[in-house]
Amino acid sequence: MSKIKTIKSNDSWIIINDKDTDKIGSIVKTGENQYKIKFQGLNKFYTKSQLLKSFGKQLFSKRLQKQSKTTTFKILCDYPTDVDHYNGMYDVKRQVPVYTKDKKSKSYYCAGHYLIKLNKGWSEMFCPKAITIQKYKFYGPFVTSQKLKAFSKKFLTK
Repeated sequence: MSKIKTIKSNDSWIIINDKDTDKIGSIVKTGENQYKIKFQGLNKFYTKSQLLKSFGKQLFSKRLQKQSKTTTFKILCDYPTDVDHYNGMYDVKRQVPVYTKDKKSKSYYCAGHYLIKLNKGWSEMFCPKAITIQKYKFYGPFVTSQKLKAFSKKFLTK
């Protein structure tokens, strides 16, 4: 099961897993009545009516438009996070901004977008746990996913 979060109302959304931990797809408005969907390795273009049939009216509901204001990105050392961050600092050794999600938390996360080499290959992650980049080879942080994808195409082509 997956959830859809509004990034920019009536314009762009991300599809995340049911635990709100990983981005698994995206929907972006590309034209007046055209939307590009990236999901499970597929890239498809839909009209608004096709989008409504596939994902329902909740994409364009006023309730989600108000919610999108609460999902705006927060900035830490010029890199985006999706939550209010606490204990923000810059990890000089790894050259990444890190933060906690609560004042008393001991779990640190890295702000920005990253490419991380897991067992299956390179994976894109947004704000991964700091322990993940300690364990695996990574590139980042990147300010946007577009910059991450451009880097990936240029330097990680097979």
